[in-house]
Amino acid sequence: MEKPNALTYFRGEHRYNCAQAVLKAYASLAGLGDPCLERFSQFGGGRAPNGECGALFAAKAILQETAAKRKTEEEFIRAAGSNKCRAIRKAQTFTCAQCVQTAADAVFLRLDDGHILQRPIECVS
Repeated sequence: MEKPNALTYFRGEHRYNCAQAVLKAYASLAGLGDPCLERFSQFGGGRAPNGECGALFAAKAILQETAAKRKTEEEFIRAAGSNKCRAIRKAQTFTCAQCVQTAADAVFLRLDDGHILQRPIECVS
């Protein structure tokens, strides 16, 4: 499988935020449609639960196994310095685009390890 490029969706033609861009990159694999992407519009810009980075929140939302979510978060924190949007932005050492790329790359690595994707609970009606 070729690694999807979440950055093409981040603030591109459709103006997706960080959370939506990560979801869109894996939408076909996770069976996600536009209604799910629209729901994740509320999780960008530091508005994910507990102030978590929206890109990381989306990455964890589509990963099924707890271990995969944990490993993704650990890798993200190692790269960005925090899992909190406000702290990342305040440090000014890691951009939102880098957050999107890092989160999307982590999902790709989990898939390569044999983990599977799921529909986020936020998208289950």
